[in-house]
This record gives sequence, C-alpha cells and structure tokens, in this order.
Amino acid sequence: MKQTQMWTYIFVIFLTLQSQCSACIWLGQYNLVSAESLKWLREMDGQYPEEMKVPFPRTLYNFIGNAKVEDQVRFLVLTLDQIISLMDAREHMNSEQWNLTTVEYILQDLRRQSSELKECVAQYQKPSHMESYKKKIIRHFRTLKKSLKKEKYSTHAWEKIRRAVITHLQRMDIIANNANKSLERV
Repeated sequence: MKQTQMWTYIFVIFLTLQSQCSACIWLGQYNLVSAESLKWLREMDGQYPEEMKVPFPRTLYNFIGNAKVEDQVRFLVLTLDQIISLMDAREHMNSEQWNLTTVEYILQDLRRQSSELKECVAQYQKPSHMESYKKKIIRHFRTLKKSLKKEKYSTHAWEKIRRAVITHLQRMDIIANNANKSLERV
C-alpha cells in the first residue's frame, strides 16, 4: 500500500470518528435544558398528596440503562416525542392550575432536546436491534393518555401526568449522562 493511500485511509477514519463525536456533543448540554423543564414542572405543583400513584416503566428504564449508546439516544428521542404528544393536549388543560405559557416553554425545551438528539441518531447508520423498548414506551404513554381521558382531563389527572413527566425526565437525565460519558471515552 502506498503511503498516500495509507494517509488517506487514516484521514477518513479520523473524520469519521470526529463526526461521530461532534454530532452527539449536544448530549453534554442535555441536562442543562432538561433542568429548566424540570424546574418549571416542579413550580406547577398541585395540591395532592405525595403518595399519589403514578404508573412508571422502571424495568424498561433499567433495561435501557444497560443498552448501547445508540439505543439509549434513540430511546431518549422516542420518549421525548411521547412526552411532547402527551403534554401538547393544552386545549384540555385547566389554565387556572397550569400556566399555559409555562407549558409552552416546557414544550419548546422538549422539542429542542428531541431535535438535537434526532441529529445525533441520524448519524447512527445501522438500525436499532432492540426494538422491543419502542412498543413498551408507546404502550406506557398510551396508558397515560387513556387515564387522562378517562378522568375527563381533571386537575387530578393532569397532576398525575405532571408527576409522571417529572419522573421520566429525571430518569432520562441519568441515561443521557451515562450516554455522554460513554461517548467521551471513545
């Protein structure tokens, strides 16, 4: 192999690795944007007991926590999109309890996170081999939507949703942090 060919190969490999790292560099900023959404959600605190039961897929999060970075990022995007869809039902929100402007700020942050992470996912060339998490998270959010509808979009039902979203965002922060650390090691 000629020396120029060898240097060309090395250069291509370097560019490939560099683009993988730079595309997902936003993972380092994920927690900052997420912290804003969490702050606003906590400020919207309802007058309900702390013991309120809220369904949450803990085993799914434990499973994703041990997955490859690509699957973790795909999971974050999917979950963000599901949260956006759930919270975008503003026409059913009680504006006396929830400040709709604050809800819009939260949605903007969530959309930004989703958009940035989609750029990261776009660079993973092979499709995910762990498609089972998609069905499970979609089913979970479908259950939350049905619960909201069943309770006729009551203040109590929205409080459950608020608490569920807070729990999701907290766990997603952990996944994003772990994915970011894994990428830094590369």
